[in-house]
Amino acid sequence: MEAVRREHDGELCGHVVQQDRTWVAMVVFGAVIGTHDTREAAEAHVLRDGLAVLADRWTLRNLVTGADEIVCIQEAHPGSVTLALGYYSMPGVPTLTLTADELAGGTWALVR
Repeated sequence: MEAVRREHDGELCGHVVQQDRTWVAMVVFGAVIGTHDTREAAEAHVLRDGLAVLADRWTLRNLVTGADEIVCIQEAHPGSVTLALGYYSMPGVPTLTLTADELAGGTWALVR
């Protein structure tokens, strides 16, 4: 996995990784936001959308039970993400912190 940073300030926007013959664009904690034929296209996607999509509503999917829940990202770091469970991120709402390993482990998926 290779970090993608904005040129003018060095801000981490996400990552790209080659899988088979495609390049995968990911946000900072490792969730996939797209696949591309070239590394350049994946990097451009991360630079364009990698930070902006963190403000979107996501769906947290339990891959074991099939249950879906709308979530908001409260904190995103390389290797982990803290989610507000439910449609709004307000004080007192239940939260869940998942590591990148947990997201890659086959139990949880975050999709836009």
